[in-house]
Amino acid sequence: MLILNNAQTKKLEDIAVNEGGIEHIKLMENAGTAAFRFINDRIGVNNKSVAIVCGRGNNGGDGFAVAKRMLDGGAKVRVMLALGRPTTEDAGKLLDESEKSGIKTISYVEDENERQEFAKTLEAADIIVDAIFGVGFHGTVSDSLKNVIDMINLARGTVISIDVPSGVDSDSGEVVEPCVRADYTVTFSTMKPGHVIYPAVDYCGHVHVALIGIDERLIQEQEHHISTIDYQKVRTSFPVRGSNTHKGTFGKLLCICGSMGMAGSATFAGKAAAMSGVGMVEMAVPRDIYPIVAANLVDPVYVLLESNSSGTVSANSLPIILERMRSATAVMIGCGMGKGEDVSAVVEEVIRSSEVPIIIDADGLNAIKDNPGVLGEAKAPIIMTPHPGEMARLVGKTNDEVQSQRLEVASSFAMTYGVYLVLKGANTVCAAPDGSIMINLTGNPGMSKSGSGDVLAGLLGSLLAQGMDPGTAAAAAVHIHGRAGDKAADNFSQHSMTANDIIMEFSDIFADIEKA
Repeated sequence: MLILNNAQTKKLEDIAVNEGGIEHIKLMENAGTAAFRFINDRIGVNNKSVAIVCGRGNNGGDGFAVAKRMLDGGAKVRVMLALGRPTTEDAGKLLDESEKSGIKTISYVEDENERQEFAKTLEAADIIVDAIFGVGFHGTVSDSLKNVIDMINLARGTVISIDVPSGVDSDSGEVVEPCVRADYTVTFSTMKPGHVIYPAVDYCGHVHVALIGIDERLIQEQEHHISTIDYQKVRTSFPVRGSNTHKGTFGKLLCICGSMGMAGSATFAGKAAAMSGVGMVEMAVPRDIYPIVAANLVDPVYVLLESNSSGTVSANSLPIILERMRSATAVMIGCGMGKGEDVSAVVEEVIRSSEVPIIIDADGLNAIKDNPGVLGEAKAPIIMTPHPGEMARLVGKTNDEVQSQRLEVASSFAMTYGVYLVLKGANTVCAAPDGSIMINLTGNPGMSKSGSGDVLAGLLGSLLAQGMDPGTAAAAAVHIHGRAGDKAADNFSQHSMTANDIIMEFSDIFADIEKA
C-alpha cells in the first residue's frame, strides 16, 4: 500500500475535488461515515455513550460527521469542543447539522461548569473519538489541550483517533507529549508515514484505512515514494519453478562469514540460505571453525580460508575468495567475520571485484565504516543490512539520532552511495538508490535475538542468487523473515523463540508462495 504525507494527501483531495467532482464537505461526510462503519463493526455503538472530541479544523469536521452517524446508529452522543467552535467553513456547517439533529455540544474553553461536564462526559464514555488534530499537526500542544488529552488517556472508554492520534506528526512520526494513545486509528484513502514510523506507531493502535469516495485510479496515480510491502506482491514475485531444471538453474550463493567464536553466525546464514531456494550454498569460512560449522550444517559445500592470529579470515585468502566469486551468482559477506585490517581488506576487495550482487551484513558493514567511499567502486548492485547501531557508525550519528530519522537516514545513504539499504528494526526500512522506500510491517520483538540478522542475510542472499532483482529481493526477504518470526512467536512465544525457529518456519511460507 502506498503511503502519502500531508502535502501529498492534500494534493490528492484537491485533485478529487477538481477532477472527480466531489466537494470537500462531501469528503468529510464520507470520512465520518467510514469511521462510523469501522467503529460499529468492530465494537458496536448501539446504546453506547460516545464522546467525540473535536478540534477547530477539518479533522473536527470529520468528528462532527461521525457524531451524526453515531446518533443514527443508536448511540448516546456528545460533541466535545476541545478548542472552541470550528474555524473552517465546512467544519462549521457540519457542527451546525450535528446540533440541529439534537446532539449536545460541550466546550472546554467556555467556563468552569462546562469544563467539569466535559471531564465527567469523558469519564463516563464507552467510546471516545479523537478528532482534535489531523495529518497537518506539528509543533506543540497548549496547556488547556494537554489537560484534555490527559483526560482522554485516563478515561476507561475505547479510543478511536481520526487520521492520526492527536499529538502525532503524521509526516515524521514524532510525538508531542501528552499524545492521545488510541486503541484504533481510522485513516482515509492511504496510510500516512506516522502510522509506520516509531514512536508514533506505539500511539496508533490498530490502523484501519477507509475509502471515502476518491477514485482508486487517482490514489494509485498520486506521486509518492513510500509504500508498505504487500505479501501478495511478494508471493507473485517468485516465478513458477519449471520441471526441466537443475541446481544451477537456481543459482549459487557464496557466503563469506564466520570467525573464531562466531561460528554460529555462519551457520545461521548458511542454513537460512539453504532453506530458501538457492541451488547451491558455498560457505567460505576460516579453516579453524570449519569443524563446528560443518557439524551443524551439511547442505553447503565448503571453501576453507586461512585464519590470522586473531581467528579472523586472513587477507592471504583473497585469491581463493576471488576465484570462487567467479562461479557465484551472488555473494554474501560479513556475518560473524570479526574486526581487523584483514577483514577490512577482504571486504573492500570483494566490493571492488564482484561481478554479481553483494549483500553486506554485520562485520562487513563495520569493516567499511571508515571508508564508505569504496561502495562507489563497486561493479555490481550492493544491498547493505545494518541494524541501527551499525547504521550509526556508517553515518557518524548516535543510535538515537538514527532511530529518530530512520527514513531520512536510510534514504539519504542509499541515494548517496547508490546502494540498497535495509535498515533493520521494528518496521524495517528498505531504501533504494532512486529514493523510493518500502516499509515492512511483519515481525515482532521476539526476533531481537542473536542470529536473527544472520538469518535475514542468508535469506536475502539466496533470493539474489536465484536472480531476483535487488529491490524486490530486499522487500521479499524482510517480509518473509518477519512473517516467519511471527509464526515462530505464535508457536514458541516471543521469549522462547530462537533464530533457528525463524528458519524452520520458512517451509510453510514458501509452500504458500508456491501456490500463488
